[in-house]
Amino acid sequence: MNFVKLRSLTAEEALVLRVKLRRPTLPVRIWERYRIIDQAQKGFNPKVIADRVGCHFTVVDDWIHRFNQSGFSDFEKTPNPNGRPPILTNSQIRELIKVALSRPEDLGLPFTQWSVAKLHDYCTKRKLLPPVTSEWVRRLLRREGLSFQRTKRWKQSNDPDFEVKKPHFRTLCKGPRRWGCGLF
Repeated sequence: MNFVKLRSLTAEEALVLRVKLRRPTLPVRIWERYRIIDQAQKGFNPKVIADRVGCHFTVVDDWIHRFNQSGFSDFEKTPNPNGRPPILTNSQIRELIKVALSRPEDLGLPFTQWSVAKLHDYCTKRKLLPPVTSEWVRRLLRREGLSFQRTKRWKQSNDPDFEVKKPHFRTLCKGPRRWGCGLF
């Protein structure tokens, strides 16, 4: 396995390293980074350094590589203080929920129920969402309190007055059945 080799330290860098290793108030993670460079300067390989410092050898390799590129300038900075910038706005999320709660037939689509994949395709084609996966859309909807269940079968009435008559049909059903009361 090929490891990154430490470049030689300048006089300023050697002084900074000595000062930082003697500083008692330095956070442990940052002190470990300086210690990795100190051990590498003494000639130890990354596996031995990892055992001495108490981390994985790939972490040792990464910090030696970072030091070789930019010196100690990045050692005390947080790697990503704000996290990844958001790719969705609140208006996009509201629009996604609005589409998810609507009937596909009302939008001119040839099916009666949304699936996550269909919703994802519809929103992507209309550029309502950035390029994300359908799993990401499912998680986003779940976070907003919506979940999709798989339907094994679905019956849609051809009656134009179905929405008006629907409460009457519910009173005719004697008991709760999974797929309706058999009046259709």
